[in-house]
Amino acid sequence: MELSIVIPAYNESKKIKKDIFTADKFIRENFNSGQIIIVDDGSKDGTSDIANSYRDKIKTEFDVIKLDKNVGKGAAIKEGIITSKGNIILYADAGLTVPFTDALKGIKLIKEGKCDIANGSRKLKDSTIVKKQDIDRRIISFFFGLASKLLLHIPQNMTDTQCGFKIYKGEIAKELFSQLRINGFLFEIEIILLALKKDYKVLEFPVTWSCDRDSRLSVKKSSKNIIVEFKEIYKAFNKDR
Repeated sequence: MELSIVIPAYNESKKIKKDIFTADKFIRENFNSGQIIIVDDGSKDGTSDIANSYRDKIKTEFDVIKLDKNVGKGAAIKEGIITSKGNIILYADAGLTVPFTDALKGIKLIKEGKCDIANGSRKLKDSTIVKKQDIDRRIISFFFGLASKLLLHIPQNMTDTQCGFKIYKGEIAKELFSQLRINGFLFEIEIILLALKKDYKVLEFPVTWSCDRDSRLSVKKSSKNIIVEFKEIYKAFNKDR
């Protein structure tokens, strides 16, 4: 299988149809074989039922995984990646914040042997922001990025760890995500640090991005969990320094 697309979803019943049909179109137009995996992270709005209702309306191999309770984005993506079949795996946020066609740039980097992991970035010179984040999110993002580089030793040239549009060699994705401990928002930081520790090559590529103001991440409600996760990652990756 050439490509697996993993889409984590939490209460995305109003958006998931467009995600599924757009992913199906992207795979059919660019690959000989592919797979779409929707991982419902304990939704209460029937997201998985609605996703399943489109199973016979698309041509691409299609799987819906329903988690019993809301565990976190990291856990949802991990479940999708572990069960995926693709030689290359892309995970993308629900709501089409980045067009699937942008993935072709990252996939090309991997196929040309330039990297093992290609991370979409909203902050490169050639990135395009269609709809900006609110000012509070931008301020928090700035200080979070600064802390990640100073305390967690994220490389200085890495511009955007949290963009929900990332591409992996399939076997490497499965290896890294099988070791993932962070279930929530900061799982992407842990994956990057695991990849660098194993000397995998990580490159960024520019994306066209539109802020989803209906994001499931609440800054107020998630702050405590983010701090706990940050401390856990700091402890795990700084013990040998």
